[in-house]
Amino acid sequence: MRSLRSAAKYPNLESLRIFHKEHRAKIILFGVFTTLSGVIALALPIFLSQVLISLTGGDYDRLAYLSAIVFGLVGAIALSGMAAEYYYTVTTNDLFLSIRRKITYRTMSMNLSAVYEKGSGFFLERMNEDSREASAVHLNIWRAVISLVINLGFIGYITVLNVFLGLLFAAGLALLMFLEYLRVSRLLENMKKSKRAVEKVKTNEAEILKGIKEIKGLNAKKPVIDKHTSISSKYVDVKYEREIYQKKMQNLIDVVKGGIDLSIILFAALYLLPNNMAELAAVLIIYMYKGNIYGLIAGLARIKDTYVNGELAAKRINDIIQAPANEVDTFGDRPIDGKIETIEFRDVSFEYSKGKKVLDGVSFKIDGAGVIGLVGKSGSGKSTIFSLLARFYDATGGRILINGEDVSSLAEDDVRGSITPVLQDPYMFNDTVMNNLLFARPDADAEMVMEACRAARIHDEITAMNDGYDTIIGEGGATISGGQKQRLEIARILLKDSEVMLFDEATSALDKNNLEQINDLMIELSKERIIMVIAHRLSIMRRCDRVIVLDEGRIIAAAPHDELINTCEQYREMFRKNAAVEPPK
Repeated sequence: MRSLRSAAKYPNLESLRIFHKEHRAKIILFGVFTTLSGVIALALPIFLSQVLISLTGGDYDRLAYLSAIVFGLVGAIALSGMAAEYYYTVTTNDLFLSIRRKITYRTMSMNLSAVYEKGSGFFLERMNEDSREASAVHLNIWRAVISLVINLGFIGYITVLNVFLGLLFAAGLALLMFLEYLRVSRLLENMKKSKRAVEKVKTNEAEILKGIKEIKGLNAKKPVIDKHTSISSKYVDVKYEREIYQKKMQNLIDVVKGGIDLSIILFAALYLLPNNMAELAAVLIIYMYKGNIYGLIAGLARIKDTYVNGELAAKRINDIIQAPANEVDTFGDRPIDGKIETIEFRDVSFEYSKGKKVLDGVSFKIDGAGVIGLVGKSGSGKSTIFSLLARFYDATGGRILINGEDVSSLAEDDVRGSITPVLQDPYMFNDTVMNNLLFARPDADAEMVMEACRAARIHDEITAMNDGYDTIIGEGGATISGGQKQRLEIARILLKDSEVMLFDEATSALDKNNLEQINDLMIELSKERIIMVIAHRLSIMRRCDRVIVLDEGRIIAAAPHDELINTCEQYREMFRKNAAVEPPK
């Protein structure tokens, strides 16, 4: 029944129990050693009181015997506590990694619209702070419950010793419980605000680091710092509110605890001891271990605090793990039948935001290997066609067919293993050149990597670097040029060896000589695969089997270059302007 009530009240927290299965043995051992440590700790004050009684009574034989027991108990508490802490640390760290791995996997399964809309701070906070908190919730609750039971046992010991002393404690505890309830309730509400504020801070800081080149180039330090200060100030205000309230409540709680302490002393001195209703040793032990009584209140508050904080963290984690269907990439399970021979767009439409079509009724078909060029003004829909084909987004109308099968019915590994975009501004990881290349094909050997780099016209420049292929190139490829990044990306694509390659302005940063070499490479590749190319410099269009001309999301012409020059005014004008600015060979 308790688990049913817990599941109903904290459904998100309960949903994370699935991660406990592979760690069940360690969780049980943690519980065993925590319980053992607590039970022994409960017995310790009883034996200590007897040690003091034996000492004051001069019974030294009994004193030696009891002292040995006390030392044994202290050692057992230490050993069982160490074992419990070991299993706690190992288990929570393993759970943390399991939850993070699931969040990372699900993040990569979310569609780009959702990822861009939520921002990096949304994901970073859930991968780190929320995962860390959620990984320890159930073990912390177990620890708090065990502590609570043990402290109840100590209160029972006091009540047996003297009913009035037990009632005195009960009155003080009732007041402490009320104060702890107020404290926890207010802090939990503040925690929600704090997490939202931290998300915004982290998103802003990630943007600053990614855009630092633009910030410097535009001399925009002041507005960027002003924005960061404004966002940070809101977080600091929330943090300040929490800390001030925490200190106020803690001071009030300390005053109440002081009142309880004084009451114990006065009650014992004026009533219990004069009337021989308790041994002095027993009263001293009770006073020494009154922290256990306060621990009862803290334990109750901690259980509530842990559950509610854990539910909040789990809810935020499930924002990703259980993301709604419209935020997640959806693929079928059908394999692509053989090699990709045909690609067809049938009356395809797409809009990034409702009511603003980027593509409107686009239809074309590609039969067999060859080079297909896409041209058009900025915003005409060229890159969107590539994004739909690579399944970064789903068409909002019409159908996209691969070998006659709707692309939405095909398996993810088949689609993304066979169709690869080559981006204009590829992302390079803060790692070696070699590892950045192996990212596309982890099983490639060194010779395969170098062969791809030679074909991409980058091998000689890599070997000239300080550490060659072992050179660290910085986050986002910060230590290499734009042209080098593009050629490394082309080398990665060559390593992957996809059946369909989509070159999206992938040569925009290359000099004339390297551009011609890469154009030759694309023509060579097109003998056995489908190559689609969007190019800022249109010389490659002369060599395309067909060029598709787009304008405002519609295809206005599709034919070989020579035919378009004669029949399509827009293409002819674009080509004329491009030729005028193209650098000489």
